[in-house]
Amino acid sequence: MLPFHVAYTLGRRQRVGELLPWLPALAGSLGFGIGGTYLSASVTPWFLLLFLPPVLFYRGLFRLLFDLAVRPTKPVELTVDEFTLWVRTGDERRTLPLAGIIQVFRTDDGWTVLHRDNSTLLVPAGVLTDAQLDYLKAFPRRALAERRAVERAP
Repeated sequence: MLPFHVAYTLGRRQRVGELLPWLPALAGSLGFGIGGTYLSASVTPWFLLLFLPPVLFYRGLFRLLFDLAVRPTKPVELTVDEFTLWVRTGDERRTLPLAGIIQVFRTDDGWTVLHRDNSTLLVPAGVLTDAQLDYLKAFPRRALAERRAVERAP
């Protein structure tokens, strides 16, 4: 497979999936926020300072929420060569080794690529050709075959 480059745009509905890794933080922050609000209203307003640590610790979450609220679409450029997958979204650029792809599967409105470094990449349906999808799927298949070979070896 020759290297390929595709560009596409993700809408808000598609980007909401980026919140999934943050669900435990959202649940904890909700309870923490209710408790902090109650204490600041009942005891002293100094308890409002309790809202600073979540903002510092979860700045990535707040950045994502702000980005979802402000930008309706997000342009993405995906470049794949023999060993590497580059993802560029605005100013952010990530480099992922193709050997680290765990799974490529179909979702409602596109393809999801899971990587072992906990990265998730959503590619809308129709952007990738069948040959490009087969190329991306070959890496997790090869890793599975290698694991099975090691398990069978005495």
